[in-house]
Amino acid sequence: MVLGDMGADVIKVERPGQGDDTRQWAPPAWNGESAMFLSLNRNKRSLAVDLDTNEGREIVVALANRADVLVETFRPGSLDKRGLDYEDLKEANPGLIYCSISAYGRVGPLHEAAGYDPVVSARAGIMSLTGHPGGPPTRLGISALDLGASLWATIGVLSALVSRRETGKGCRIDTSLYETAAWLLSYHIVGYLGSGVVPQRSGTAVAFIAPYETFSTADEDLFIAAANDNLFRALVEVLGIDDLASDPRFASNPQRVLNRVELHRLIEARLRERSARDWESRLLDASIPCSRIQTIADLVSDPQFLAVEMLSNLPHPLIPNLQLLDLPVSRDGKRTHHRLTPPAVGGQTAEILREMGYGDERIESLRQLGVVN
Repeated sequence: MVLGDMGADVIKVERPGQGDDTRQWAPPAWNGESAMFLSLNRNKRSLAVDLDTNEGREIVVALANRADVLVETFRPGSLDKRGLDYEDLKEANPGLIYCSISAYGRVGPLHEAAGYDPVVSARAGIMSLTGHPGGPPTRLGISALDLGASLWATIGVLSALVSRRETGKGCRIDTSLYETAAWLLSYHIVGYLGSGVVPQRSGTAVAFIAPYETFSTADEDLFIAAANDNLFRALVEVLGIDDLASDPRFASNPQRVLNRVELHRLIEARLRERSARDWESRLLDASIPCSRIQTIADLVSDPQFLAVEMLSNLPHPLIPNLQLLDLPVSRDGKRTHHRLTPPAVGGQTAEILREMGYGDERIESLRQLGVVN
């Protein structure tokens, strides 16, 4: 979808009938369409073809022969058995960039294992860090590994396209949820290797900065990030507890980390005297990073969210009022253009096959055989 938003002609190859699994991942749904699917599939055309038939494989091979990039998320080895591996396809198209996204990568004892975002999060240790001390491990509320791996795949593809301009040759790009998880854990891994201390769950706090966490106020919770000595001094001044800045226990960040429990108690005692909105306003006026804990409903009506204009209208045959999120990047102040709504399963099959030179009689024959729909 990222490549499609940037202008690529993206053909989504799906199973006839059911299509992409995420079409059934609901609720939530919008007019009966999976919100998960809608959010990830604009600017794509859908070709529904059975890869387990000779005719279906021939269609995909023909597509690969004329494509710049092939992206696949099958379990490693699945496409090899169908004659659709990189080594099979690069013969006819040496410029092909073949990008594989898997759960654990192409090597190692788990390379053939299936995996989803939370499964890999558990394996890599992310889940062990998520939640409150003494509480159970917790799944992240977002699919960070799915989204992160997609961005690394995009970066890999873009770098390969640049390289191909000079060499004329394509290449194989590999990334995985597991490698993405390890990369996201970079400072935790380095910290463990250097200290031997296994990172633990710490709620909303961060192990090496204080105060940098959620506090209770008279009504709502408020997250405050005083990430350096200047911000800490400004914070305690706004709170009216200036003496903490000269207290040896809190004079530097390492000391504040060592004494974080007492520091949290002292700050929270003052914060409980006023509302979260009142404190948020005062702290923001002093340039201290902070925020009330908002919901998704709060976000979509937030003046800042409305100002950056990330929601775009993209009328859909079943959802006239469909709105989708733009990419979080602009070119000369303009966001990417949404050309195509998320497609129906096989919605553009005939159109794509005609572009490839298939006649209407042949297309109808393939449809009757169940090769395409």
